[in-house]
Amino acid sequence: LEEYDFQNDKKNPDLPMELRPAAKLRSYQEKSLNKMFSNGRARSGVIVLPCGAGKSLTGVAAAARMKKSVLCLCLNSVSVDQWRHQFLMWSNLQEHQVSKFTAENKSMFSSESGVLITTYSMLTHEGRRSEAASRILADMQRREWGLMLLDEVHVVPAETFRKVIAIVKAHCKLGLTATLVREDNLIDHLNFLIGPKLYEANWLDLVNQGYLANVQCAEVWCPMTKEFFAEYLKKDNVRRKELLYVMNPIKFMTCQFLIEYHETQRRDKVIVFSDNIFALREYALKLRRPFIYGATAHNERTRILHHFKHSSSVNTIFISRVGDNSIDIPEANVIIQIASHAGARRQEAQRLGRILRPKQYSASAPGEYNAFFYSLVSKDTQEMYYSTKRQQFLIDQGYAFKVITNLLDSADMGRLAYSKKEDQIDLLAKILTAGEADQGDETLPTDREETIQTITGAVRRKVGSLSGLSGADGVTYMEYKTGQGSAAPKKPSSSKRDPHNRHFLFRFRKKFQK
Repeated sequence: LEEYDFQNDKKNPDLPMELRPAAKLRSYQEKSLNKMFSNGRARSGVIVLPCGAGKSLTGVAAAARMKKSVLCLCLNSVSVDQWRHQFLMWSNLQEHQVSKFTAENKSMFSSESGVLITTYSMLTHEGRRSEAASRILADMQRREWGLMLLDEVHVVPAETFRKVIAIVKAHCKLGLTATLVREDNLIDHLNFLIGPKLYEANWLDLVNQGYLANVQCAEVWCPMTKEFFAEYLKKDNVRRKELLYVMNPIKFMTCQFLIEYHETQRRDKVIVFSDNIFALREYALKLRRPFIYGATAHNERTRILHHFKHSSSVNTIFISRVGDNSIDIPEANVIIQIASHAGARRQEAQRLGRILRPKQYSASAPGEYNAFFYSLVSKDTQEMYYSTKRQQFLIDQGYAFKVITNLLDSADMGRLAYSKKEDQIDLLAKILTAGEADQGDETLPTDREETIQTITGAVRRKVGSLSGLSGADGVTYMEYKTGQGSAAPKKPSSSKRDPHNRHFLFRFRKKFQK
């Protein structure tokens, strides 16, 4: 494997960077760095640590050991802010040495060496750029970076993001992720794009050592109401099936019951995940809770997350798929999932990782759970198949899902929303009249790179033609008249032509035929 001799690299300037005394590396973090560094050399590769296990500190420690310019790539602007905070918190770097390159903030460190944090999208953007962005990008391409940190490296095999490897020059590449899995089976491409897997920690081992929270995973079955299930079975509502089992009134009441229980009885911080934007908005507005999705402005996201972390008045937030990765919310200890992205195993693990950080308070007894993960599933629907598929990665890590079938038996149904049949009928009418734009899940740039295998639509029959198979569907040759124009008078054609005006190859043809 190619290694970077950073200690003897005199061409690239050194970065005066040291870890602060408060930065204490855990045993598994030391093991992962020992796999990367040896004999004053650094090798490229991927380190796999669970969510909340300190991947950011591991990346900062790798940069401090190398002492060269660092380019850090993240998924979104929120994680850019978090990475900058980690560099300033764990190292002795000053603010002018750690720069951000995002749509809102375009800056570059003025010294010979430093740390630049940006997103994958900022590098791979193919449209027009501002003058400041073009200047910074040109500077990035001229430099020789000592270390390229790739957060959530599992997205790099995507066609849109793998270009970053060729855009900038880096001597060493370190990928960090918690879930080394993709549904399109392109995860093996990281071996030649980044490097081999250097180290992977087991989730339950870190839980037993006290580094991660002890999570109770539960799958809550929610029966469909009679009216919703009747619409779900109709062939005309194929496109609305997902929206029908997500907006199931029993699921809505179950979600409200869990939120009120954890807010009032346990004083927990709750995150509700929904891929479907229609359901996300309806749940949040009905229950009067703030929500975040792709169209939410960066300042609004930061404000909501700040209140959720530090204010006792905001104990529950609703988040779409934008919260799956790179959002640091250590205060959260309850996850409720009402809508998911089909059978994506990585998404299930990433969402569980939002509550894996060790809690400030410990359980009252050894082995007691101090974090909870609920996956609400509408019974007898396609969602049950997806739920089983999504859990495979966590089951491989040693987690077990408890199935709950009678959660609302002890609940006061009169207090819950949509407990009356009239309200359920109104909700059903609203769903059936919703436009196609509101029926689907939120789309992200990496969606077209992943192929989610479903139980339907594996083979499709349609009417076609041979010309369509050859790529010429609807295309024909056009005939053009050459020679004199149509306005020119036509010469009368004579049956006998002068043999002397013929080409010499055909002049004596009749003579030889005789």
